[in-house]
This record gives sequence, structure tokens and C-alpha cells, in this order.
Amino acid sequence: MNRSNTSITIANLSVAVVLVGALAFIVVYKLFAVDAKVKASEVILQAGQWNKLLVAHAIENEDLGSFAEIGYVPPGKLSEGGENSKSRYFKYSSDLDNGKGRFLAVNTVSFNECRKYEGKWFAYGNPEQIVGNAVAEAPVARCATLTPFFELLRGYH
Repeated sequence: MNRSNTSITIANLSVAVVLVGALAFIVVYKLFAVDAKVKASEVILQAGQWNKLLVAHAIENEDLGSFAEIGYVPPGKLSEGGENSKSRYFKYSSDLDNGKGRFLAVNTVSFNECRKYEGKWFAYGNPEQIVGNAVAEAPVARCATLTPFFELLRGYH
């Protein structure tokens, strides 16, 4: 009888170890998902700040401007002209090749399902409607889920 109790105990212990391992995996997975959203939130704040400065510049000058012209300084290491920068997680650009009043951020690290360089957060001032929020375009769906309010440019205070 003592022997069967031991085998039941070992079976119970094995099941408990498997369950604890599964729970630990779920917790670690959820923590990484939260961490990815926290890192990606940088782009929401930056796009909101850029939008606020763009609108102020457009009201005063009746024209759209580049990063430098509107006074927006993107985070991280700036390029010589101040129109591009690279932060820890994103590469920012005023996309001057395509005109003024543009904001582009590309992730330089992977955020879980959002792979490196796959996310392109883009916004532009509408030249026909100088005053008002810029038009925002979220990246592919698996990257857009990290920044659900990007299209509303809610990231500024």
C-alpha cells in the first residue's frame, strides 16, 4: 500500500510541475507583450508632439514645415540637419523627399510579432486643410495593435 501512495504522489508532483511550468510560460509571455507595448508607446508620444507643433506652425505660417522648421526635435541621436534621428527603438524621419509636413517612424527592434523594420508609423499634414490634425496611417496590423490610438494622434499632453 505504501508503494502505490508513492506512485500517486510522483504522478501528482509531475502534473503540478507541468502546470506550474505552463503558468510560468503564460506569465512570461504576457510580460513580454506588455513590454513591447511600453516600448512602442514612444512613437505615439512623438507623433502627438510633432502634430501639435505642425498645427501651430501651420496656423502661424499657413504652410506645412519640416521637423526643423516647426521646432520638432525627434528623440535619440540626431542627423546633421535635424530631420532624422535614431532612438533606442525607432528611426524617425521628416521624409523630406516626399514633401514637408511629414512624420515617419520605423521600428529598429522587434516588438514580439512586430518584426524589425516592419512597422512604419506615418503621418502627414494635409496641405488642403492646413489647420487640423495630421492624417495618420498605422503600420501592418501586428504592429498597429501595439499603438491602438496612433491614428488619432492622441499621444501628446
